[in-house]
Formats: sequence, C-alpha cells, structure tokens
Amino acid sequence: MTEHPWRQRPFGEAVADPDVRDRAARALASGPLCDHCLGRLLAGAGTGLRNDERGRIARRALGQAPAGGRCALCEGLFDQLDAWAAQVRDAFQPWEFDTFAVSSRADPALRQREQALWDRVGGDLAEPYKQAFNREVGVRVAALTGREPDLDHPDLVAAADHARGEVTVIARPLFVAGRYRKLVRGMPQCRWLRWPTSVQQIIGDPVCEAAGGADHNFHGAGREDVDVRCLGERPFVLEVLRPHRRRLDLGALAARINAGRQVEVLGLGPCGPGEPARIKAARPEKTYRALVRLATPVDAEALGRLSALAGPIRQRTPRRVLRRRANRVRLGRVRSVAWRRLDPVTFELTLRTSGGLYIKELVSGDARRTRPNVAQVLGTAAECAELDVLAIHWPETPGGA
Repeated sequence: MTEHPWRQRPFGEAVADPDVRDRAARALASGPLCDHCLGRLLAGAGTGLRNDERGRIARRALGQAPAGGRCALCEGLFDQLDAWAAQVRDAFQPWEFDTFAVSSRADPALRQREQALWDRVGGDLAEPYKQAFNREVGVRVAALTGREPDLDHPDLVAAADHARGEVTVIARPLFVAGRYRKLVRGMPQCRWLRWPTSVQQIIGDPVCEAAGGADHNFHGAGREDVDVRCLGERPFVLEVLRPHRRRLDLGALAARINAGRQVEVLGLGPCGPGEPARIKAARPEKTYRALVRLATPVDAEALGRLSALAGPIRQRTPRRVLRRRANRVRLGRVRSVAWRRLDPVTFELTLRTSGGLYIKELVSGDARRTRPNVAQVLGTAAECAELDVLAIHWPETPGGA
C-alpha cells in the first residue's frame, strides 16, 4: 500500500489532496452514494471522524449537493443502522449478558458492488462495509442496552444476515471451574449410556438448569476408572452451552450437588475459556491406595521387597484401553511406596506416582507390559481389588477459590 503524506493529518486537510478529491469525484460519478459509503471509501485518508462525517466533508469539498436518494452501493443499509440496533436489542432480551459483539454475514450482491467500486477508483484507503456496519451497530446497541462491546470474549454475538434482514444470537459458553471428589464406586466421570449417571451429570445438570443452558461439556484434569473412588480433589471445568443466565448462586448449587453424597464439589467459581486446555495439559503427581489380593500367601518380610517399585516404571499401553489409546511405551515413576498387611493374601498399598501411570497394571503386570510390577516383585499373581485416588498434587488450586 502506498504511504500517502496526508495519512496522519486531520481528514479536513487530507481531503484537499488531489488524489483524495479525484477518488471521491470518480466514486460519485459512478452513481449516488450515501455519506457512509463515500466516507468508507476514504477511511484511510487522514485521522478522526466517522465515515458519514468524512463523506459530508468530501462532498462539500467537491461542491456537491448533500446526499439524496437511494445509495447505489449499500442500497439503504447504512440508513437502517438504528433499526438494526433495535433488532439486536430485541434479540438480546432473553439473555443475561455483560458484553457483546456484532458480526455480519455479507450480502454477496453488496460485496460484489463494493469490490467493483474499489476496482474502479482504488480500494487501498477503503474500509470494508461489514467492518463499518458492525462498529456502527455496536455503538448503537451499547447505547440501547448499557452493555459494553467486547470483540475478544463477548458473552453474546449478534450475527446480522444482511441479505435476509435477520439477527441470530450466538451465546458464548459459560465456564465454571472447581474440584470434585467422587465418593462412590460404579460411576464414570463423563456421560455414558451404560451407566445411569456420572460425575458430569451430577455436577453439570443442576448448573446447566440454573443457567438455562442447552447442554454441557465436562473437562476433567484426568479421570478415574468407573470402579475407582477419587477422594482427592480433582480439578474440572464445566462448560455450559448457550446459557441464558450467567450470574449464578454457585454456593447454593454446590450445596445442592453435595447433598446427594455421591460427588462433592469444592471451590466453584467462574473461569475463562482457556482453563480447560490448561488443566488438561497438566500432569500432576497423584497418591493412590490400592487393595491388593495375591494368588498365594506371602509373609510380612516378603512385602519388604515392594520398596523395589520406587523408581522408573516402563509401561506399555494397557490392553484394556488399547481401543482408545495409542499402543506405545510410557515412562513413569513411583515416588514413594508404603504397605500394610491385612492377611496372608491381602495388603494395602499406598503409592505416590507421576501423572498418567496406570496403577492396576502396576499391580498385575498386565502380561509383562508394565515393569517392574507388584506380581513380579512378589513372585505371585496379583490383582488390584479396589483403588482410590487419595490426592492430586497440584502446585496451585485451579479454577475457583
């Protein structure tokens, strides 16, 4: 793009430049233009002013009469800004929101006329009509609603279809973060047709109902198996889709969830859309308690060999999850090992491990896919009869307070 000397001057001075005046004159000669469309063509010429103000100044500089009749370019679109803003306000009525943005679906015929004008007189200074429309309607909607425009993370987006004359509302999801404890066995983390309920449903259904949402997604920092309790606090983010209400009594919702005594939630609070990716990327260490049953009895002295588990663990993807996990070797680590003998074939094993280690396979060996393992160390087959996650060791508390 050519750098013109009048770019940083007030538009009233820039319009005296022969090139600017020539563009305006040739544009007006091609057909009647409203002040908005004439000003948009010269938007990059000088600083300050709205497009309609630029258009009026350029018209006066050329000795032209004020704009009249139907604009050959926008065909009256920019004469209807107030009506579009009122339509957006009405479309927003059912929704609770603090911030908004306006977007547009272009009218192909209008866009074609705009490009043809740019081809004739030059488009290097022009502002696209959609950009100008979105801004102008946004200013008016802000005045009508008392809400703030936010182009980065708006609560609501008004999508204006110029060809159809319609406004569609796009609602940004509501994100609620917290930690949960799963107090019972026999429950998956996320919805699963094979199970009547899940951690997601117990937490998400009441929050979604309170928000007037259409549905919800659940993002956990890892997950425990269906038959595993999570007594430590696992971070999560609930994503409520198309929420009509955003200001929720999260304390009351937590009390309602916890009253069921299956799942306990702590620290519910609002969070941003980047939080799910953050918690999913983390790999915190965890502490587990496993109830181990052996095929043959061992004495207390033999259990002392379990200290050999502390250190690096080489673990190929367990057979039970091969249908959904890549078949590869992962290197993990056991940080600490403790045990308590209950009877000759049963003991309680407490482990602190790196994130992502499969504990059931650390016990059984999974046909030598995990090495070392409890069965290998003790010289007898072993199975994990029960498993609990006792702690998830986060360096900080994600999500809510």
